[in-house]
Amino acid sequence: MEIIRPLVVLDDIKSGDVRAVYEFMEYHRELLLENETVYDITQKDIVDRISKKVGISGRTIKRYLSSYRAAEREMEQKGEEGLVTKAGTGYIHRKDNKALEICHPKDPQWVLDVLQVRLDEKYISIIKAIIEQEYLTTKKPSITAIYRSIEIKCAKEEIDPPPYITINKLINRIDPKIKERMQEGKKASQKYDPVLRGFSNEEALYPLHIVEIDHTQLDVDVIDDKSGLVIGRPWITLGIDVFSRMVWCMYISFEPPSANVVRKAIQHGILFKNVKAKYGLINEWNVFGIPKIFHLDNGPDFKSTAVKRMINETLKANVRYRPVRTPRYGGTIERLFGTLNTSIIHGWDGTRKSNVTQLGEYNPEEDAKLTLGNVIELLTRYITDEYHMDVHRGLPLDANRPITRYIDGLKQVGYPDFIDDSEEETLKIELLPTIIKRYTRDGIRLNNVFYKSDKLSNLISTTKRYKVKYDIDDISKIYIQLPDSTEYEEVLAVQPSAEQLENVNLYTYKKIREILGEEAELKSKRVPGTQMIMEAKMRLRERTEELYKKGRKARAAAMRMNFEVNLTSPKETKEGKHVPMESDLIAFIRYQEQKREAGK
Repeated sequence: MEIIRPLVVLDDIKSGDVRAVYEFMEYHRELLLENETVYDITQKDIVDRISKKVGISGRTIKRYLSSYRAAEREMEQKGEEGLVTKAGTGYIHRKDNKALEICHPKDPQWVLDVLQVRLDEKYISIIKAIIEQEYLTTKKPSITAIYRSIEIKCAKEEIDPPPYITINKLINRIDPKIKERMQEGKKASQKYDPVLRGFSNEEALYPLHIVEIDHTQLDVDVIDDKSGLVIGRPWITLGIDVFSRMVWCMYISFEPPSANVVRKAIQHGILFKNVKAKYGLINEWNVFGIPKIFHLDNGPDFKSTAVKRMINETLKANVRYRPVRTPRYGGTIERLFGTLNTSIIHGWDGTRKSNVTQLGEYNPEEDAKLTLGNVIELLTRYITDEYHMDVHRGLPLDANRPITRYIDGLKQVGYPDFIDDSEEETLKIELLPTIIKRYTRDGIRLNNVFYKSDKLSNLISTTKRYKVKYDIDDISKIYIQLPDSTEYEEVLAVQPSAEQLENVNLYTYKKIREILGEEAELKSKRVPGTQMIMEAKMRLRERTEELYKKGRKARAAAMRMNFEVNLTSPKETKEGKHVPMESDLIAFIRYQEQKREAGK
């Protein structure tokens, strides 16, 4: 797919897609000659230049493109399915292919480039070590010198060296930018850094061209809507459209940053939000659709394989990471967090301000009144009816409000790709994490749960693997993609049963297994049965209720496990404790609306 992506983008350009022009210039500019534009280049030109770059014949590249288009005609947005081999071995095009990963000499976990080779396994580690340790250095050795080093290594291993022409072609396939960066040092950084680092700081060119996403903990304590006890500070994940400053997505929960949180935030951004009727707002939150570039932090939650696969394969978008320890490159989203704090959150009962000094003698835990649902509603109201409508100094004078800037941009390039209401459920499944598994006589085992369906007995095989989607928020079922189809079949858990696992998330299931393990009821690698799950659930709930009154961590854990803990009124636990009433929230919302009207 990476090989033919420039050709796919070129097709979009020829069909009049303005966004495709920007995408080609950002990601495939090296395929253009000096003074050549995307409107001058032909498909044959691109094929020839890709062939030279990756060392694959033009005929093979055309065959890849043909397979992609054939699958796209049959299954819209599923062209890459045509690139999967019929043998079911994944994305490897030949059985004798091997992936040669070229890593950074000082950081083996940083993969700089991946070359597909058909060499004997005994040569892979030798070539990899020589390229990383000798070729990608500021000494800039010749290919002849590199081949000599490979010959010496092979002689020590008592094996014949590979042909010189093989090594010559292989080294020439390494990305020229990688070679120049590693061999030229600071000189190359000056050349490339503005391009690689400046995506979100340079002006985005149209709505949803670039979306920045990040997390932070809210500066406010929230309470349990049932018991009235303080739970603690929830996490918020926000995404902002750099072009217009419209807020694209929001997700708030007690789950710490993770790939699952990123998935939920992206899902919220893509789909229609329909919050006007739900909360009685003045305006609708009319920002939706699929961005072209996701600009993310370097945290493990953003760099997970699941997130990159979701963005690149499912959404057909691009992901870029800000340089390490350079928060200025995520300035747009950081300013949004600051605005929310100063404009609304620091005025709430239960706020923790930005630091202890600002708090003074104020005790946020004693004064907390808002539930998680209240916080979601109030932030939705503020973003939709105030933030999007206010003047922003960073926007052009002729469109200095996010909403006007967004609408003006849409008039130029049209709406981004979006998901119709009828396709929402399909998208939600597509966004789930993916794993490739065999379907055996026992079904599929995942996270120590067995899933099986009598209807899928025809899939039993010792060699074939199938794409499986799973939801860590509900482990009672998985989805398996049927052969030669885009459809997914729901497969229920059989051990433990789906009834016992319904709406149980993976976090809760791990806690249940911990209890069973502690009490020696779960042997090594054994899947717990239905009766064991029922008993462990009861014990886990009892433990949670015991700890619930004692600490906020236990209350936050109960929220993540979806446990409703029945306790006595907080009036009985602490004299003078305020019991939140619905009238408190209504009064607070009215106060915010009065402030907004007064400001106008």
